[in-house]
Parts: sequence; structure tokens; C-alpha cells
Amino acid sequence: MALILPLSGCSTVGLAYRQADTLAWWWLDRRFDFDDAQAPRVRQALAQWLDWHRRRPLGEDTALLEDLAREASADTRTERTCRWWQTLVDRQALYLQTLASGPLADVLAGLSDAQLRHLQQALDEDNRDWRDRFLRGDADQRQRASRERVIDRAELVYGRLDAAQRRFVGERLRASPWDPVRWMAERQRQQRDLIETLQALRTTPERERRAALLQALARRAVEPDEQEARQYREQLLRFQCELAADLHNRTDAGQRRDAAERLQGWARDLRAAGAPVTAAGP
Repeated sequence: MALILPLSGCSTVGLAYRQADTLAWWWLDRRFDFDDAQAPRVRQALAQWLDWHRRRPLGEDTALLEDLAREASADTRTERTCRWWQTLVDRQALYLQTLASGPLADVLAGLSDAQLRHLQQALDEDNRDWRDRFLRGDADQRQRASRERVIDRAELVYGRLDAAQRRFVGERLRASPWDPVRWMAERQRQQRDLIETLQALRTTPERERRAALLQALARRAVEPDEQEARQYREQLLRFQCELAADLHNRTDAGQRRDAAERLQGWARDLRAAGAPVTAAGP
């Protein structure tokens, strides 16, 4: 879903979903540089995961989008948006843990020292890109960039925001607890956790134990074990839920209608993309 939704503004949700295993393969191979023996096994693991998702979770995901579409016409509350967010986080954890419990764990247990170095180099490159996006310029420049990112995401759902709504976003973001320096440190902590887990896999012969290590890593990616990191995420989440609810309550009937139509359209596209393909088409 993380790969698909950024493309949705281009009306390519269905196409992206049908190619989700290929998109995920490109993303993973760039970081791990799989060899000729590993590559088909990784592709098979991703294809199996997508097939599992089509059989049941896809229907649940499209139903969630349809539920959101039905709620788009009414005002909402912070508690409601936080419940929606928790639902999405729970599904993310399910998807990661399902993938981790499959044959991908066996491939990752066979990574070489060179591949782990390649992964570290890819993570370092990702971090340089992240710093360029989120740590460029002074505090005012970062604030403006953050405002534009939030507005872009909101307009993906509601259509164009008016001047008052844009001012509201900018004013509220001044009180945001998000600190890019602190978040960079959290990113690097998670990356160290990833490298250490992959190293542990190489000395763990039992398949069930390897799957458990990866599933625990997936859980920590969603909910850190460290109390300080967990509390900071909860603080960010509360702020984001309040911002989302308050912005939604400032939208007009036309924007809410646009939001409902977009959400319903994404649900239709995903459902069609997951349908069995016959001679007459999907």
C-alpha cells in the first residue's frame, strides 16, 4: 500500500497493485543486491504474499476505504481519526509479519558480508536523501516545506485547499512536536536494529526461530520497544490525529464529496485489480 497510494493521484492504483510484487522486488534488490540464486526465491516469496493478500486482506482493505468514503461527508473527532490510524498500523504489522514468516526469511538468512555492506551503503544513501528533504535550510524553510507536504497530501484526497485552510495548516504545524533531528536518530536506530537482526539470522539454523526474529523486527518497526521512542511516536500520532480531524472539519461539502469519490474510486480500482483474470478480462 505504501508503494501504491503515492501513485493514486495519477489514477494508477489498480495498475500499481497488479505490479506490487515487481515494485517491491525493485525496492528490495536495490538495497540487498540479490544474487542469481536468491533472486527467484525472493520474487516467489513476494508473489506468494501478493496472492495471499488477494485472497482475503484485499477485500478487507477495500472495505476500509469504502467505510472512510461513507464517513467523509460528516464531521469527525480526534479519537475517531486515531482509531482509523491504529487500524492501518495493525494491518501494516500483519502484512510485515506475514511476509517475514514466509520463505523470505530463508533468503535473508543467507546474505553475505558483501550484501550486508551493500545494504548499509543503500541505507546511508537513503539517509542523505532524507536529510536533503527534511533537514535542509533553517527552521523557517523546514516549516514551509513541512506545510507544503501536508497540503499536498490533503489535496490528494480533498482537492485544492483554499487560502484559509492553507493558513490553518501552517499555523497548526508551528505547534507540531515533530523534530527532524530526533526522527533522523530514530531512523538510524531502526536501521541498526535491521542490520543486527539480519546478522543474527545468519547464525540461526532453525526456520521457525528465523521467522520469529523477523516478525519481532516487523513489530518493533511499528511499535518500538524503547519507552522514550514509543512515547514520542504516541505524541506525534496524537498531534497528527488532531490536525487531520480539525482540517477535515474545515472542509466544505464539495471537498468532502471529492474525498468520498476518490476513496470509492481507489476501492473500486483495488477490487478490480485483485479479481481473477479471465479471457474476458478482470
